[in-house]
Amino acid sequence: MAQVNVTGRILDKENNEPLVGASVIVKGADGKIKKFTSSKSDGDFAITMPSVTGCRLEVSMMSFAKQSVALDSIGLPLTVYMEPGSIQLKEVAVKADRIREQGDTITYNVGGFAQQQDRSIGDVLKRMPGIDVANNGKIQYQGEDINKFYIEGSDLLGGKYGIATNGISHDDVGAVEVMENHQPMQVLSGISFSDKAAINLKLKNKAKATWTFHGDAGGGWSWQPEGAIWDGELFAMAVMPSFQNITTLRTNNTGENLSSSGTDFFAGRRQTGLSRYIGVAMPGVPSLSDKRTLFNRSFIVSTNSLWKFGRGEFKANIDYSFNRVMADASNITTYFLDEGNRIITENRNGTEHSHSLSGKFIYELNQKTAFINNTLRTNIDWDDMDLTTTGSIPNTQSARLPDYYVTNKFKMIKRFNGQHLITFQSVNEWESLPQTLSLNTGGDTFRQHISDHAFYTQESAAYAFIIKGVTLSLEGGIKGYLRSMDSRLPELPEELPGLTENIVNTNYLTVYAIPKFEYWVRRVNLSLNLPVSYAHYNFDKTIANRDEVYFSPSLSFNWKPNNRFSGTLRGGLGRSPMDLNLIHPGLIMTNYRTLKSGVDNFYNSSSQNVSASVNYKHTRYGLFANGMAMQTWTRLPYTMAQQLYGDYVIYSYADAKNDSRMFMAMGSLGKTLDFMRGSCNVNGSFSRNESQLLSQEQSVNSVSTGWSIGGKINGNPCRWFSFDYRIDWSDSRLTINRQSQSWLSTMENELSLTFIPHRKWQWTLSGEHYRNELTEHNYKNIVMLDTKLTFQLNKRIEFATSLTNILNKRSYNYTTYSQLSSFESQRQLRGRQLLFSITLRK
Repeated sequence: MAQVNVTGRILDKENNEPLVGASVIVKGADGKIKKFTSSKSDGDFAITMPSVTGCRLEVSMMSFAKQSVALDSIGLPLTVYMEPGSIQLKEVAVKADRIREQGDTITYNVGGFAQQQDRSIGDVLKRMPGIDVANNGKIQYQGEDINKFYIEGSDLLGGKYGIATNGISHDDVGAVEVMENHQPMQVLSGISFSDKAAINLKLKNKAKATWTFHGDAGGGWSWQPEGAIWDGELFAMAVMPSFQNITTLRTNNTGENLSSSGTDFFAGRRQTGLSRYIGVAMPGVPSLSDKRTLFNRSFIVSTNSLWKFGRGEFKANIDYSFNRVMADASNITTYFLDEGNRIITENRNGTEHSHSLSGKFIYELNQKTAFINNTLRTNIDWDDMDLTTTGSIPNTQSARLPDYYVTNKFKMIKRFNGQHLITFQSVNEWESLPQTLSLNTGGDTFRQHISDHAFYTQESAAYAFIIKGVTLSLEGGIKGYLRSMDSRLPELPEELPGLTENIVNTNYLTVYAIPKFEYWVRRVNLSLNLPVSYAHYNFDKTIANRDEVYFSPSLSFNWKPNNRFSGTLRGGLGRSPMDLNLIHPGLIMTNYRTLKSGVDNFYNSSSQNVSASVNYKHTRYGLFANGMAMQTWTRLPYTMAQQLYGDYVIYSYADAKNDSRMFMAMGSLGKTLDFMRGSCNVNGSFSRNESQLLSQEQSVNSVSTGWSIGGKINGNPCRWFSFDYRIDWSDSRLTINRQSQSWLSTMENELSLTFIPHRKWQWTLSGEHYRNELTEHNYKNIVMLDTKLTFQLNKRIEFATSLTNILNKRSYNYTTYSQLSSFESQRQLRGRQLLFSITLRK
């Protein structure tokens, strides 16, 4: 019989490029499938039929609208153009307008959540249900930190993704992809389970393979501090197949904190373990945003490049930032003592200059059979603070706090025959943290210098293999640590006892092994870790040397019965060494009236923890929910002690048991509101922390309890109007030796209304209301109002005028409680300020 060759080509209508993998089906007149195939790499397809009379050809592909053609009415070969659209998958609703789901990838359409007043992609991320953006820019998905942030599939910025979220225009981003259970190293795919998600920005075609620029420049006047203000930014981005770059420069003195843009949210804890002893700090204001409280002059420049060559890629990230911050505050500190409370009054005025220079250089090969990564990183930070205090103890303090840090990390993983893994890893870190405190009080001058240096090295190898869904692995290695610290305080006030000099060496050598068992079949993952180590500590006669064995098993269970629900249980126990920074017999002055002395023995702590978390999502209805609860028990053989000597307070450690317990629970529920192009979210948390301390040589049982609840809603119900509203309420209480203080609450409301009377004009009116309970039933209320008028000349030029703190509120009061004291404070606020600005885009 004669045969009919049904041939053709399938193309993307937007860019006229061939589509590979499109499903091609021929159906008969009865609607039944006769034959099917899929398009090849060049978009071509071919099907042989005995007859095409009454038949139809249907072409479908994810993210494209289905096409249907009657075969007996057209000529062959044919060309089928596919247009963006939505299709229905089994058990999954795909909505091209706002949210769609494909396997473990959730795609948010940026245009479905953006409002006209938005500037950066970070503004839009805050409205997407399931995604939380903290005030410092850190992103969480379903209550968990993300583990990667990609731009077109490439990790250009690493953990410093605040540069992208604050800088990339939302108009350049077509979609935000959330990849659940994302394993960044391809070589571990199918071997090591990940419960973290990653975010990938899918750019629009206009922002690809070209440089995009935008810049803002603004100037005006401030009433407090009185003087001129400015705000400026330059942002450049290139996203090309083999090269990416983001370079940004920002400066302002309007109260916008730029430091979060340079924060590395993926950076782990430094193994050098150094921390500052000197605790001179500028006055801050909890609850209120930086734009209300920060008296700053800030500057940041960042350049980030990625080159792809061969099978690998090279990245270079270089950042420099400068901040000058001024602050003024009046404080009353009350120490709770059995013989009567002690009250200290302070009026503080200070200036801080901080500089930060960082560089990170990475080579990475990330394939299914091999992974190689070498990261060289350096950070140079230096802070200078000058603080003048009047009140109970008039004084002037100056702190010089530089920090020098460099590290190199190398990791190589090789996969053999799909079932065997060999891993080699090397980590080397060095840090120097000198600290100087100069104090002038009552005509007496004190100068304390602390020299602190540490070097850490870790070399390890691991082997793993898979047997029918079971992964068995064993890692072994060695860790070495060398640290020297010395401090000198020439003399102390007469009423203070103790040594004034420290010369400390805290070194250790550890040999460890980590057997791991992981069961990963279908929707269940079970992971058991059994780390064991032997450590030798050498303290160079500061205290006695020690040899210790540590064993800290942990177990986790993850169950994901379907794409909507997942649950995780975790638990662990074990022993761990104390913080080696606590080993110093002499006193160290942390600020003008606070000193600390360390332990005179080596201690180990023991702990147990258990936690549970659940996640649920229904993308068809735009519903995302998560919850978590955690309980921990910690036993320390030493306890912090507080002792007052006149106006001075000394914190030390006593040889006494300290059992503490902590319970924490939190949850969040987010939902799209499609009827008005909006979304809403409700969240809550509860915490209870119980611990022991010594005050004036008396045992003190301290219990701090707090809870909070909040919600936010936004919408764009009509073309000319949009709104954002947020409310947060929290309550906290401190109980000391079963004597409870009053519950004290704080509440914050924030409302923003945007009106668009004409497509070129935009007017935003926003306000914040803070209510702080100073004492029981004694409230402090403050209302802050802002407004902004924007005129868009064309797509590239925009003018704006803004007036912030219209009511010119200049101060704010609040009260906080710690375990052994209360703290009342009055802080200055930024006054009214007027700013004119222009924005240019390319």
